[in-house]
Amino acid sequence: IAYAGLAGFRPEIGLYSSLLPLVAYAIFGSSRQLIVGPDAATCAVIAAAVAPLAAGDEVAYASLSAMLALLTGLICIAASFLRLGALADFLSRPILVGFLNGVALSIILGQADKIFGFAVVESGILARLVEIFGKLGESHGPTLAVAAGTFLVMVIAPRLLPWLPAALVGMTLAGAAVFLFHLTGFGVKTVGPVPGGLPAFALPGANLALLPSLLAEAAGLALISFSSLMLTARSFATKNGYDIQPDQDFAALGLANAASAVSQGFAV
Repeated sequence: IAYAGLAGFRPEIGLYSSLLPLVAYAIFGSSRQLIVGPDAATCAVIAAAVAPLAAGDEVAYASLSAMLALLTGLICIAASFLRLGALADFLSRPILVGFLNGVALSIILGQADKIFGFAVVESGILARLVEIFGKLGESHGPTLAVAAGTFLVMVIAPRLLPWLPAALVGMTLAGAAVFLFHLTGFGVKTVGPVPGGLPAFALPGANLALLPSLLAEAAGLALISFSSLMLTARSFATKNGYDIQPDQDFAALGLANAASAVSQGFAV
């Protein structure tokens, strides 16, 4: 849900992007632990790539994003046939880690308005940071209390009960607190109604004139996604004593993106 917000989608689109892609990778991928789904780096690229083309049209934004996911998938599958998985041997870990840390900082600052309960209008890391510190006195108490309580649960839970998924526990307790104590009446904002049911399955359609732009962005997404996938998959493989197959994973990533595209999702 948070990744969907980061990429500019309604909450359910994030859930749709977490279903079929995960199944596709589980069937075709070579890692035993890797989770495939919405990702901070890809969401940031999607928002930057699609927003100018959609020009504020929500329907066009969803359609273009699905087409971008499909093109990304096709590029990944083609790369696996060309045995471009060998690119994994040339990936610079420091550059990739630096890129992901930069995305993480951007996301943290991008969530400040939801944590403190005030609007943040500046763009750019330094400008946002200055604005946030300047507005700390305007923080909304109940909103900040929910955020701080959730964070506290996520810090303490792994130490007391390491087998529990701390993030899920924190969000569940936060939701329960908002419901039981009627915190919306105190100004705490919520996601709101989320449509139930599975997504409708269909091939994405988009303006053919925009395909060259989408292809260029899809190539970048394929490289970023594969790089991130390899970094994580190799870490798990080394830790657990098995080998992964880069070309197989390139194809699995492509199939996961294609699965997301036909189920109203976005690139994963």
